[in-house]
Amino acid sequence: MFLKKYTFAILSLLLTGFGLQAQTFFTEDFAGSFPADWTSTVVSGNGTPSAAWQYTTTGPSGPFATADLASTTATNGWMIFDSDANCAYADQDAWLISPAFDASDKTAVWLIFETFYRSFLDRPQIRVGTDLNNLSSWATYEVFPGIEPSQFGGVTVGDPSLNPQSVQFDISADAVGQATVYFAFQFLSDATTSTNPNLTGCAYNWQIDDVILTETDPRPANEMRINSFAAVAPNVATPISQIEPIGFIADIANFGSATQPNTVLNMTITNGAGTVVFTDQLNYGTITPDSTAENVFFPNEFTPPAVADVYTATYSLDYPGIADDAIPGNNELSFVFAVTDSLFAKEGGATRGVSPAADESYTYGNVFYVNNAQNATGEDLFARYISFGVNNADELVGRFATILLLEWGGDTNENFAADQDEYTIAGFNSYEFTGEEGNTLISVSTNEDEFYPLTANTYYIAAVQYSTDDTQDFQLLASEEYDFAAMNFYTDSLNRIRYAGALDVSNEGSLGMTGFGLDIVPVVRLSIGPDVIINTTEVVLPENAVVAFPNPADALVNLDFNLAEKTSGTMVVFNTKGQIVSNRKLADVQNDRLQLDTTELPNGLYLVRIDTELGVRNLKITVQH
Repeated sequence: MFLKKYTFAILSLLLTGFGLQAQTFFTEDFAGSFPADWTSTVVSGNGTPSAAWQYTTTGPSGPFATADLASTTATNGWMIFDSDANCAYADQDAWLISPAFDASDKTAVWLIFETFYRSFLDRPQIRVGTDLNNLSSWATYEVFPGIEPSQFGGVTVGDPSLNPQSVQFDISADAVGQATVYFAFQFLSDATTSTNPNLTGCAYNWQIDDVILTETDPRPANEMRINSFAAVAPNVATPISQIEPIGFIADIANFGSATQPNTVLNMTITNGAGTVVFTDQLNYGTITPDSTAENVFFPNEFTPPAVADVYTATYSLDYPGIADDAIPGNNELSFVFAVTDSLFAKEGGATRGVSPAADESYTYGNVFYVNNAQNATGEDLFARYISFGVNNADELVGRFATILLLEWGGDTNENFAADQDEYTIAGFNSYEFTGEEGNTLISVSTNEDEFYPLTANTYYIAAVQYSTDDTQDFQLLASEEYDFAAMNFYTDSLNRIRYAGALDVSNEGSLGMTGFGLDIVPVVRLSIGPDVIINTTEVVLPENAVVAFPNPADALVNLDFNLAEKTSGTMVVFNTKGQIVSNRKLADVQNDRLQLDTTELPNGLYLVRIDTELGVRNLKITVQH
């Protein structure tokens, strides 16, 4: 089960508040070098220089480097913890500790700094304390609470254009009245921050500059915003036959210094013609400073009409003084979704490519819920084809992707994963790369001859699997356009949980529903519909061109060819992990019988791919000793 966890931090793109400079009592812009009065402490690390905070003028240097910090004084250097350059899969706990400051006569202490950060399985924290010999006693402030893996921190979580981000923390409770007090920037990646203990100590980076301590509250009076935790539709594209109610929830926060009365959150939906088809609102009433209104569902849901159309849904805030809002752009949040004839999709197009750092072999797909097994005219519905794309096809020539359709009964053990004993393989096919694909989508039939009939009230995972014994990565197209975390929370709360992406690193057989983060999904789409002929990317041989028997097999499978002419090619056998267990050349086959020895193959399902000059045939066989 996926549980939402949220705490409050104060984030802003700009510093307001007159008199801020006059009451500033500490500044640091890291001009020219690592300051002599600052301390770098490595609590956990592998002993290399990159295991500690470093001064830089060049920015991140790891294989998955983000942009350099574009801080106000970046030209004279800044500080960085470059986890990606120290990817040793060991715990990282590195502190950048300030010089001591005297807050005994202060009425308030605000810490302000400029930063650029991208998350993975780590946590950036501010620590405040008085005892350098007992760091564990220091107070903790989480810098980007609620952030998901691969997101960029900031006012709008997930937006890499917000560089720099100015972050503000009221540390008065742990600093005021102390004659000798310190603050620290702590980069932490260990078992407490990671959902995968094998991936600790291999994140992106955290960059810091232009640090200020001041007694002045830097917040504007009016700064309300809709947080990134806002529910979108379960799918960006849903077939007409699978329409279901769409519900809404969005957290709103008061980042200003003034209490806001009578705060209202609106939801408005327009169709493709621009006509308003749905409105609803939540009256939150009074929202005090430093508080978040969260987990309140809109009273009504929207069920789209059973016609193909495109919709735009918009959350918008309304409250007294909104004309004076410091950042009015974050008072509105929109998303698009569509009703289609036959297509399921979680995205509207690729924004990037993805592949796991831990292993080149992996399976990644999307979870679609089927609530009807027939369309409006009573025709049975089938899973027809899966579409996907990569952005490095030129590096994959002669390599294969395995296409999987998994019928999943749901998360019965509530571990937020689809485990092997919870699903069956409904579709099993393959695709060989030519290098000419570019970024265009590849469509592969879920089964070669008979499409798989859908079952109502069932999850289907449409996935692409890649397996390799070398270091060649497989960069599946993906999208960061939508964050599905709030949708997941909303539907889970109503006991009709819907999911986003599903990921299995190393092809172990269990697909985690967190994926690379709930704000990123692969471009893997599923077409459903009546059992009719469809066009796929590859030329497919006729149904009886190759026949396999006996099936199930014990020691031997016969492959009878019945082709119109002689042809050559290959015969490749895959297991359900996408691994090649047999690969042989075919020469001048036409009306021939070939035999496949299965005596050494473990019991299970296998895919035999016949790839010839005339076309491709994929056959499923079961080995049962």
